[in-house]
Amino acid sequence: MKTKKCITLMLVAFVSIAGCSGNYGKLKRVQQPKETELKQDWQNYTVYYRRNLAFVYKIKNDQKIILDKRWVKISSEDMMANSKILDSTWVKEIIGNNGEMFGYLVHRYHDLANVKIIDENTVQLYYRYVSTSGR
Repeated sequence: MKTKKCITLMLVAFVSIAGCSGNYGKLKRVQQPKETELKQDWQNYTVYYRRNLAFVYKIKNDQKIILDKRWVKISSEDMMANSKILDSTWVKEIIGNNGEMFGYLVHRYHDLANVKIIDENTVQLYYRYVSTSGR
């Protein structure tokens, strides 16, 4: 148990330090739109899903959000209907260069995320699952 707490504290410190150096964007927590509103309006976005953990709702334009291979693109109504997050969530705006909004991240509130600006039209999202099972 102490080892997991130590690792979690080191990870939080690393993300905090990384956020202070380099060219990082912002993940700004918002009250609107709600997760349910984004899910109902999903066809107006390019949507990616990380099983049981998170969604990325990318605004449809020429901008790019780089995600790791664990994210799956939602391509049908059935996929969207069968995709859900198994915990309480936060909705955050993904903000890149010059305050430009790229879309939304909806994720478990326990998990950690960070966004790095690659160029004016590209950001990279880093997402880290944090175990809450107590094992």
